[in-house]
Amino acid sequence: MPCIYAGNGNITRQTIRETKLMRKIILILIVISGVLSGCDKSEQILRKIYGSYELTTYTVDGMDSLALYKDSLSLRFQFYYHEENSTLVLLIEGNRNDGQYSSIVCRWTLINNNEVIKILTSVAIHEYTGTGPFGNNITPEWEILDLTKNEMKMKTTYNEKVYLIELKQI
Repeated sequence: MPCIYAGNGNITRQTIRETKLMRKIILILIVISGVLSGCDKSEQILRKIYGSYELTTYTVDGMDSLALYKDSLSLRFQFYYHEENSTLVLLIEGNRNDGQYSSIVCRWTLINNNEVIKILTSVAIHEYTGTGPFGNNITPEWEILDLTKNEMKMKTTYNEKVYLIELKQI
């Protein structure tokens, strides 16, 4: 059996096979850790999303429409995980400009590599409560444009109009 001399000892064919096997095992571990880190990314994004926010910007086709929004809904948004139902929830509730209470409860999920919030269901306290892409049985997909620890910027298209919102964590 031929041997390769390496310093203090011999390297045999068996040693070379063992080294190749170790390389394959290390490569498999690297691939597995990459897959698992994708799960971590989703959890990191959810942790950034969870919390209470105030709506600071609401535009419709580029026009500031925050005053119109405040006539219909509260500026307070709350994203959280409801453990009893194993559901991601968005709650938009509080007083409107006229002092009347408004509430919309949405069930949502992340899609498209965690870059889009898809509203799965939307229920308003009153059937007529809402404006634009917010309201009873309205289920838009919100593209996340920017997400930091304190802010979130998203856009959607609804009824052929582009809506842009900015939320600041409170």
